[in-house]
Amino acid sequence: MALETTAGRTAIFIDGWNFARVTYEGLGIRVDFRRLLSLLCGSTSLVRARYYIGEWSEESYALYAAARRARGLTVEHPDPAEAERRRRDQQGFIRMLNRNGYQVVRRGMRVHVDGTVRAEIGIDLAVDALWMADHCDRIVLVMGDAEYVPLVHALALKGARVVIAGSQSNWAYNHSAEHPRPFPGRASDDLLDAADEFIELRDAAREIELHDETRRPGRAATPAEELEEISSSS
Repeated sequence: MALETTAGRTAIFIDGWNFARVTYEGLGIRVDFRRLLSLLCGSTSLVRARYYIGEWSEESYALYAAARRARGLTVEHPDPAEAERRRRDQQGFIRMLNRNGYQVVRRGMRVHVDGTVRAEIGIDLAVDALWMADHCDRIVLVMGDAEYVPLVHALALKGARVVIAGSQSNWAYNHSAEHPRPFPGRASDDLLDAADEFIELRDAAREIELHDETRRPGRAATPAEELEEISSSS
């Protein structure tokens, strides 16, 4: 579906974990976040853009390590210097977002009994989006999980036009016959069916790609970096 560009007020809510998987791991690009705002707003006025990310704590890492040991899996102790580098990278990334039109919402990582890990951002994102729906005409949700379908329906009942931005690509950019790589963070069909519009980020990759990385104040920690490749090793 094509992006609507008629006049109006737009609010943007980004699931940072999903977005990093789609762009960095799936499409193989780093993102120019100013260009991303332009793409998502079109000719409408931006009311608010919020970017939701998860943060590790000593407690969450300890729970993760315990869950892996319980499953008989090894636990690598992070190198202090590497951990500090990642912390600085994330702080630089957050500062860059704050200075380019975004509000960053940080929430802790939750470790489940089976050892899976995810940021607990869903409730915060949903509450913020529902409140903002009373103040704008158009809500852009950058996400892919089917668990957000009820949120899309609730926003529609409030009269907001709901746009999903994500990708339904089948394979990651570095997929090959020898090393098949399904596309990470693929947008759910149910989520797209519930929305009014869909922005395929694969088609907009060149438009939002960061070309001059020497100008970046910071960069997004990739899911592999943030979770130390938890998804592939669990």
